[in-house]
Amino acid sequence: MSKEKSIDVVELFREVLGEKVEEFDLPPPSFEIMQCEIIAFDAKEKSIVVKIPVLELWLNPYGTMQGGIIVGVIDNAVGPLSLLVAPKNMTRSIESKLLKPITTDIEYLYVTATLVEHKKRRLTFEALVQDKENNTYAKATLTNWTL
Repeated sequence: MSKEKSIDVVELFREVLGEKVEEFDLPPPSFEIMQCEIIAFDAKEKSIVVKIPVLELWLNPYGTMQGGIIVGVIDNAVGPLSLLVAPKNMTRSIESKLLKPITTDIEYLYVTATLVEHKKRRLTFEALVQDKENNTYAKATLTNWTL
């Protein structure tokens, strides 16, 4: 990933949502616990890049990142994006494919999430989990419903 300067979450949301930002708990607690950072947001492309450290805390007994944590990483990119580009919504389903083991040698994951379709109440997001060399470790399709 070329640019890794972190974007202030609250300021980004304030810029996009205006006074509506007060309706949300920002940054989300799960985002902070996982030490996530937004490093890119493209309103036109409806995409976001979130950087997340690979910590020993997330490892399973094999020394690789636990699958549920990987899905949490994905959700911590799609969640903020969904707030920025769509009406209030909730996750309906997450279909993930874990492609390679993730170890602490990787240091950071970069999750690129994109809104690929908004049809009536259904939002479809795609996400890629990569390292700084753009090796892909997981991908997912998420379906959200607007409330």
